[in-house]
Amino acid sequence: MFRKLLAILLVLMLTVPMALVSAESVSLRFIDVSPSPARQEYFEKTFAKFKEETGITVNYESVPWDDAANKLTVLGTSNQLPDVMTTWAGWLGQFTSAGWVRPLSPYTKGTEDQYADTVTKLVWKGENELYGDTYTVPDGMMVKGVFVRKDWAAEEGLDLDPHKGWTYAQYFDAVYKLTNKEKNGYGTSFRGARGAFDPLFVYLQSFTGGKAYADDGKALFNSPECVAAYKTWNDLYLNSAAPKDAINWGFIEMVDNFTGGLTGTLINDSEVAATCIANMKDDQWMVMPMPKSDVDGKIYNTVNSPYAYSISTHSKHPDEAWKLIEFLTRPDNNIEYCKLTGLIPIRKEVGDDPFYGPDGYYATFMQQINDPAMVVPCAFGPFSYTDMHQGMMHEEMQKYLLGRQDAETSLNNVAKELETRMIDYLAANPGSKVEQPKGLSD
Repeated sequence: MFRKLLAILLVLMLTVPMALVSAESVSLRFIDVSPSPARQEYFEKTFAKFKEETGITVNYESVPWDDAANKLTVLGTSNQLPDVMTTWAGWLGQFTSAGWVRPLSPYTKGTEDQYADTVTKLVWKGENELYGDTYTVPDGMMVKGVFVRKDWAAEEGLDLDPHKGWTYAQYFDAVYKLTNKEKNGYGTSFRGARGAFDPLFVYLQSFTGGKAYADDGKALFNSPECVAAYKTWNDLYLNSAAPKDAINWGFIEMVDNFTGGLTGTLINDSEVAATCIANMKDDQWMVMPMPKSDVDGKIYNTVNSPYAYSISTHSKHPDEAWKLIEFLTRPDNNIEYCKLTGLIPIRKEVGDDPFYGPDGYYATFMQQINDPAMVVPCAFGPFSYTDMHQGMMHEEMQKYLLGRQDAETSLNNVAKELETRMIDYLAANPGSKVEQPKGLSD
């Protein structure tokens, strides 16, 4: 009798759907590298919905952005990376060469038409060119714009029309006109600390046709024209169009001082719109497109994702990890997330949501994405430059701002180090090529 019952039990166990058994027993780890109470609440709520639909448990973990690169590196070297993690594009050179992230083309193949062109023609095309495969799915897309105090501009008689746009020369002129120290108002939220080289780099590339290197890896952004442009950019600080302590400003300080009424312009990504919506009146702010190049009239503008989802090679459940990424980027979930974080959805299916329409808060950003004159300039390189981004890039700039060395030396120090890494990368990776600027029409 006992043997008969045991046989029946074994038959029942074998006939239970294996997918159900595996799903209910799977528990995934997820790390967010840019935590906030709002983000944590969103992810935990969404993970609960995911478990209801799939039976898969997701455990939320986080690490502060300033510590994220080091933390993930430690986890990577010790084979303890989570199943799914939010990553930054600047880390991919290190993560792919170390073999820490899983290629995603087996999952994304055949679904490309569901994603926005900014994902397929820019992000994924760039990853394939640099690393030979697709390694991320963006959490949302960002494109830079110039946030402007609309009320200040009206007081100064500035005629700013997002549809007409402006050149860099007109932008610099507006910054100086918006500077009124008697009213404790400065023309720009100048970034002098970590990340300071990012918008400057794009401005320098408006003189190089969007390129960073020649085909042999030699740097192009330290030419005499670029040195002069480097001075023009930093003159905004040296000529007091920004507060003295802006030399120490990063993202938070820039945004807080714009929304708080100390500065009149802010160059930053579309994610800042969410903060402006929450903290300013509609008649106090507007968004202008990034300035056109004074050389060729094109708009050189970065289009990227602040973060993206990657599956680590340490994951024992990559298929379930992909299900989680699919769920997070499903149109309904992605639109909710993008509204929360100030991003542009990655799926084509956004319906008639007014946020992204012609009269919505993101109208200028959507306008740029569809502008044939917009070109995405090249990145710093396919190699790891995290150490430079967190140190040398802004430190060299600060040396010039503080009068400790001249502009040419300051710019050349950064350019030569990047050039050395680019040339070494090309030598170590036969057949690899220098990245080229990209347009959505390419």
